[in-house]
Amino acid sequence: MYQLDLGVSVKLFTQQGRNGDFFRDLKEIKRLGFQSVEVSLGKVGGYEMHMQRCMQQIDEGLQAVLDEGLRLNSIHLPFQRFIYISSYDEGVRAWAVDEFRQLIKICDRYYAENYVFHSKTGKREEGLWELRKPALIRSFREFTEMTRNNICMENMVGSFPSTVADMQEVLGQVEKGKCCIDMNHFLQDKPSDAILALGDRLTTIHVSDYDGVYEKHWMPKQGVNNWMKIIGALETIGYTGAFTYEVGMQTQGYTYAEIRANYDELFEEYNKR
Repeated sequence: MYQLDLGVSVKLFTQQGRNGDFFRDLKEIKRLGFQSVEVSLGKVGGYEMHMQRCMQQIDEGLQAVLDEGLRLNSIHLPFQRFIYISSYDEGVRAWAVDEFRQLIKICDRYYAENYVFHSKTGKREEGLWELRKPALIRSFREFTEMTRNNICMENMVGSFPSTVADMQEVLGQVEKGKCCIDMNHFLQDKPSDAILALGDRLTTIHVSDYDGVYEKHWMPKQGVNNWMKIIGALETIGYTGAFTYEVGMQTQGYTYAEIRANYDELFEEYNKR
């Protein structure tokens, strides 16, 4: 029987500031039998939420995860447009990397297994990826030197890296780099094929469904993804990370109980085959 830890992404910060439901959500997650969480730092850093003002709240949030007896599978590093790690302006890039350095130094105290980052955090250089690739690769390499834990680049929608070939291109130049596959970010490849192609470079995942045209963050089985093939591919590569849901809790109105039921349905169906 193949089974993975049930996880979910929880926002510590939203556009309005610290998520007032965060601690209550952790208790509900634990009550429902989830084993792990990803903590999303969202809007921390840059001009909207200065790093220094957020440090105590990050400490409190991550400690609460451990106090609830949950596995801190991953921390999703900020993805707002000011933290521009792939800018070809070296001053902007270096500043953004330093923002991440401060966060990783704090978060490492709480045994996060994976850090997930977006390569694209702005639109002012849209279409200039050949200029931006060296900056992305340099930032990725620098991240891997900041921690012993996994630094994972996530596949993106409509921007580099958006394909398996893109992911392989970057990972081929970052020896210690890992990756996170978001199941509703591929427009050309299928998630199951990506899992098999990336193999042991894959250390965490984002679970959700979509229409094959654009990201939707629907619950699995509500879109085009073939979840039996996806789970089969994970078993084939020997994946032992968490099965981390990143679905539209606010936009779609999903509950943690519905996530729990969906997970049970998926793995029951898979293990009957």
